[in-house]
Amino acid sequence: MTKRQKQWLVRILVGGFLGVAVLFLIGAAMGSPFFYGSSSFRGLVLVDGVMVLRLGGQEGLAVAVQILLFFLLGAATGVATLPFADDGAALLRRTLAHFAVTAVLVALLAGLNFGRYGILVWLLLLVVLYLLIWCSRWIGWYLEVAAIRHKLGLAPGPSPFQWRETLPYLGFALLLCLGLPALLRVLDSPGLPILTGMIYPWLLLPVGAFFSALSLGKRQGICPLYPVGCGGLTAIAVFWLYNSTALYMVLVSLLASLAGLLLGSALRRYGRKERAV
Repeated sequence: MTKRQKQWLVRILVGGFLGVAVLFLIGAAMGSPFFYGSSSFRGLVLVDGVMVLRLGGQEGLAVAVQILLFFLLGAATGVATLPFADDGAALLRRTLAHFAVTAVLVALLAGLNFGRYGILVWLLLLVVLYLLIWCSRWIGWYLEVAAIRHKLGLAPGPSPFQWRETLPYLGFALLLCLGLPALLRVLDSPGLPILTGMIYPWLLLPVGAFFSALSLGKRQGICPLYPVGCGGLTAIAVFWLYNSTALYMVLVSLLASLAGLLLGSALRRYGRKERAV
């Protein structure tokens, strides 16, 4: 087995088991009375009653399928943390293949739990997440090119408060803080707004803000305008799409992006010291 194959195997296993762990955590947090389960499984694995019915009323089979799908989704996520290829054509082919496999898994999971409407909603979410991730990666590549130009003496010096260095990331912040909640509002159920009331403020927003700020901090150091921008855009989203009771989201966005920025900046300084030694 080559080194690359070992890396893939490790990422698949780690990602798969983390996916199952997430399923267990969701089941423990959101089990009874909203989700079906006997005394053997209630509170442990999130299994919708509709899914059990679709699988012939066999609860054990439903639990096994749910665990398998979460493991495979976790494995697909783990694989995505590795570079797919070194050249553009191969990168595009493997990215499309990875997206297709992930879309099939998401469609199966959503279809078994939520029906045809669920498939459409979750596939749209998958597309949005893919766009956000690739937008973030494009920004990273853009800044790497800018860094090379700087070393060659072709780029200007740092701007006040790093505003120029922050600009490429504002497109991602706009998508994350305004575009994504607006899309979720359209897709969400009026009676039970799980997407906009739970998944976005407690998962998508903090994770997106943290990792985008982490990338910025690792490449540019402390850029104080980015957390401020994330918080300000989230405040606009709160008064546009929510109400004053959702102002906590501003703090979530601000703190998550600040934490990512500080960690990224610390990693940047540590890397410089290592290279100096």
